Amino acid sequence: MQTIILEKSPKKSRILDSDQILDLFKSTKISSDWSFEGTTPSQTSKLTHCYHRYPAKFIPQLVEKLMDEYLIGFGPFHVNDLFMGSGTTLACAIVRGYFASGTDINYSAELISKAKCTPIEPTLLKNKVGKFIDDLSFLEDKTLFTSSKYKPQIPKSKIERIEYWFEPKSIEKLGIMLSRVN
Repeated sequence: MQTIILEKSPKKSRILDSDQILDLFKSTKISSDWSFEGTTPSQTSKLTHCYHRYPAKFIPQLVEKLMDEYLIGFGPFHVNDLFMGSGTTLACAIVRGYFASGTDINYSAELISKAKCTPIEPTLLKNKVGKFIDDLSFLEDKTLFTSSKYKPQIPKSKIERIEYWFEPKSIEKLGIMLSRVN
């Protein structure tokens, strides 16, 4: 097996076999610079990273450290995350001024990444959120989920496990909420 190792400069890349990689790991000293042990939940949920839970989600500090260590001083870069998951790498790249793109087989991951990485003009967002909150006042008189004006949007073809995660009654309510958001 051969692996390409990129050092601080892409021009200094070299090909190593598995024994050389093991020797490299053995000779590398542990650095506390890569420990995020003291990082608080409020620090790891900065920007859009607090929107949701996602399995095996990176903390943004790890991605930022990698970018600062290996990309600063080079570029402009286009960061492409082939397994983007919830989009932490994309969000961090955008904040640092890089172009960013990603792919994932999971439709939910695509949706979460879009929500985290799509810039929205603040006044427009404030107005839309205000209207949505006004619409939620229907919750008190129980018409939010019975209104004939809003038909449920349930993207079953794209979300294979929706029945696994939610009860049928909840799926319909979520569909109506999605309809209202759209």
